[in-house]
Amino acid sequence: MNICISMEDLNRKFFFIVLFLFCVVHNCFSYSPGLEKLSGISVVVGDDIILDSEIINRNEKKSFCNTDIFNNILTQKLMLYYAKKDKSIKISDQELEFKIQEFLLEMKKKYINQEEFLMQFQNKEFLKELTEEIKNQKYIEKFYDKITDDVEATPKEVKHFLNQKQNQIPYFPKKICISYIIFYPKLSKINKKKIIDFLNQIKKEIHSDIDFSTKAILFSEDDSSALKGGLIQGMKINNLSQEFVHLVPSLKEGEISKPFETDLGFHIIKLEKKRKDEIDFRHILIKPKYSKNELYKTKLFSEFFRKRMIHQKMNLDKISNLLNQNKVVDVIIRDSIWMEENQLSKNTKKEFLFFKKGEITNPHKEIINGKEAFVIVKLLDEIPSKLLSFEENYNLLKNFIRNIKKKEEIKNWAKKILMNTYYVKINC
Repeated sequence: MNICISMEDLNRKFFFIVLFLFCVVHNCFSYSPGLEKLSGISVVVGDDIILDSEIINRNEKKSFCNTDIFNNILTQKLMLYYAKKDKSIKISDQELEFKIQEFLLEMKKKYINQEEFLMQFQNKEFLKELTEEIKNQKYIEKFYDKITDDVEATPKEVKHFLNQKQNQIPYFPKKICISYIIFYPKLSKINKKKIIDFLNQIKKEIHSDIDFSTKAILFSEDDSSALKGGLIQGMKINNLSQEFVHLVPSLKEGEISKPFETDLGFHIIKLEKKRKDEIDFRHILIKPKYSKNELYKTKLFSEFFRKRMIHQKMNLDKISNLLNQNKVVDVIIRDSIWMEENQLSKNTKKEFLFFKKGEITNPHKEIINGKEAFVIVKLLDEIPSKLLSFEENYNLLKNFIRNIKKKEEIKNWAKKILMNTYYVKINC
């Protein structure tokens, strides 16, 4: 969580480099006129340092003299130091693991060569540093919550804000009602066979739990389990898809299934443990990869249906059966869905820029559940965006003002800490 804090009372012509925080080190150090700022070090906070590069890299245009950037970094370092000293603040292994998995998943997407990712994933020094960074961020978040936990916004403060700061009142986002059709290409027999052959080859190369975990990390496209070696624990059998439910009874513990297909893609699973109504298993998911020809056919089909809807003025309920009987695409139809405009994808937003009620977008490509598809959307109704009001949106306004007060609380906390701090002024 980035906390944007501006310390307005600091002279804009100067910025302050903190060498020793007396309140932090409990007077273990004393100032000597002979002390000099070490090259590359901007700030020392306890055992932590802020390097010049940390400040400079955040803004190319003379950011070293940008007090907002400097104060933001400094405040977070202070919060981290005090959070680690606070015995009431604890980071559980579970929440830490969740954050690490989240980061690694994003990192995995950026690697073209998955073997390189695996090497980085198995790099103990890298994982150690990553864990420490994420843990520090969680400390800062929890310390922020602890300091600001008692901050509230009263009805009087909300009214005062509405009267005095009209230009800062947030807007309630525009709401729209839409119907849409998703057109997925039907995977050709050739492409289906390629995926099944690929999974069969993976299965042949698996001789142990470690082998399965490695293959899951490298190839599985299930973000929730891939970095755990494909492991899913405590899954209720009733919550599994039909394909899983039919397969599980035939597997023994430790056995790997043959490849099978679900709505998500193609899987192989290894049954770890089977209990009365739940199972533990590892799995590898491969999502369909469509050929250019399959995508082109799907686009043509979606364009044809859009024209037919317009010319024959067909509603979604009338075309549902027609679509589901076709042999070119798989379709999903949703009617009369209300949502906020900012929930739309970038491509759909572009289509909606000059749209009126009743109009239908041209087919555009989207990635949905990791699969390529074409989508057409019909705009049914809309509620324009408007300023939040005291009568209708009190809770939203209250939370908005409460967040402003929280930032002020953090800023004031940092000011008090810095009153006991040794400064050196440097002319920018």
